[in-house]
Amino acid sequence: MATDELAVLSLTIADAADSLGVSTASVRNWIKAGYLVSTERGSITRDSFHEFIEHVAGQEKLVARANKSQKDSHDHGALSLRYRQILSEKEFDGDQIGDQYQASLSNTYRNQEGIYYTLDWITERFFAHLPAERSTATFCDPCCGSGNFILAAIAQGFAPENIFGFDVDPVAVAITKRRLLERTGFDSPHIQCVDFLEASLQTGQPQFDVIFTNPPWGKKLSKLQKRAYAVQFSAGSSNDTCSLFFCAALSRLQPAGYLGFLLPDAFFNVATFTEARCRALSLDIKALMDFGKPFSGLVTKAKGIVLQNQANRNEPICCEGLTETAARTPDSFQQNPKAILNFSCSPEAAAVIAHLYAQDHLKLSDHGRFGLGIVTGNNKKYCVAAAQDGYLPVYKGADLQPGTLREPSTFIPADFSLYHQVAPEELYHAPEKLIYRFISSRLVFHVDTTQSYFLNSVNMLVTEPDFPITGQQLCQILNSRVLNWLFQSIFETHKVLRADIGALPIHTRYFERYDEFDEARYLNFLGIEETDVSGYRIKESGM
Repeated sequence: MATDELAVLSLTIADAADSLGVSTASVRNWIKAGYLVSTERGSITRDSFHEFIEHVAGQEKLVARANKSQKDSHDHGALSLRYRQILSEKEFDGDQIGDQYQASLSNTYRNQEGIYYTLDWITERFFAHLPAERSTATFCDPCCGSGNFILAAIAQGFAPENIFGFDVDPVAVAITKRRLLERTGFDSPHIQCVDFLEASLQTGQPQFDVIFTNPPWGKKLSKLQKRAYAVQFSAGSSNDTCSLFFCAALSRLQPAGYLGFLLPDAFFNVATFTEARCRALSLDIKALMDFGKPFSGLVTKAKGIVLQNQANRNEPICCEGLTETAARTPDSFQQNPKAILNFSCSPEAAAVIAHLYAQDHLKLSDHGRFGLGIVTGNNKKYCVAAAQDGYLPVYKGADLQPGTLREPSTFIPADFSLYHQVAPEELYHAPEKLIYRFISSRLVFHVDTTQSYFLNSVNMLVTEPDFPITGQQLCQILNSRVLNWLFQSIFETHKVLRADIGALPIHTRYFERYDEFDEARYLNFLGIEETDVSGYRIKESGM
């Protein structure tokens, strides 16, 4: 057969992938599965391609294969093909197809790409903090997904021709374009399959009056990519994809423009995001919003921030909790460790936090060494429930109570070379060390003087020899109700991180005046008092 005749009867894998809107890997998988027939030239026959489109691609068995949402496998090529076919039809419910496409994405694919589409009731909250006149303003969603923010912008008075949307998922972009066309009659050229991060590296890119988005949460990028983007967008060490999109969006925002981001809880209280929070606090934050846990199957809380691209004027920030709304000033956040945005705290609680940090104190980050518990790499293999020759007792988080330690119920081989991670021996062998639960929403400390070992659900702290109080005294302060309240009020976490412990104010001078720890006397020393609602307030002068 002649070469040009063969070309007429065949189709390259790349061309087939492009025609179907899928990856070449998906096409090769369909060849292996027998759906497509390959040729000697690394192509496929056109007959098998047309047969595939007509009789296989639309069948439920292929869609079911792509929609294994609860399993690790995810054939996004098959899923894309199915929805491209639907989009080619003249009539369908655009809003419904958007919801169906979102539901079709497997948990594995969502986690890999950091995809959690924005719910309508959430998008509406962002627009409440914009000026009323919007008809001439430009709006952009740099991670538009199936278009919920885009459609909300239309409902909120933005002109269709002034709306821009970008996403790396061609199916999601096609759905957004179709929904916008159905809603307005405008076939927008501004909804594009574009990588916003990559595009924002180029000079001469347009800027926008309003940028609202729900960026990928923890999308998997290489360390090299993260570092490069962080440098380009001045994100510093805040190189999670949330921070990268946040800083990239700031670079595309008009002076006095508005930025709104839906973000995971970690953005507001974890050290990784400190530099991104500092950038936000340098600007005019309008609102901080708590949306609880709106995403099915995801335990992470979702929160929002809206700011204006102008210098911080220290004006009150609207803090919208799940049940109450209050106002906080930017400086009430700036005084927090790592600029944590603990906006669920009331203004009164924020004043107490500032008061506690204003008192003379030490920080354990400057006066101690921290160590992690033993990571065996396989607890089922190495942990046994009874003592044996050559085995050591180890403690777990469940064995630890404030100031006490249960009898050990777990034992591991004494050969530490077996394990993935073991802290330096001198920390375990310290004459006195503090051990504490790692997975916990409260502080649970105990003083160990028996050189005990423990698994990684327990961590340890060894203070410097010249630390002015004993381990027992420090343990009493850390287990106190007021330090627990402070820890929970600032960090709002279920993990006791070394950086968080290191940032707490330790008021050691109390023990210069008193030999024994007493909670009520400690509060009086600090100049605060407990209230009836399990909070604290600053004592008035003369009380």
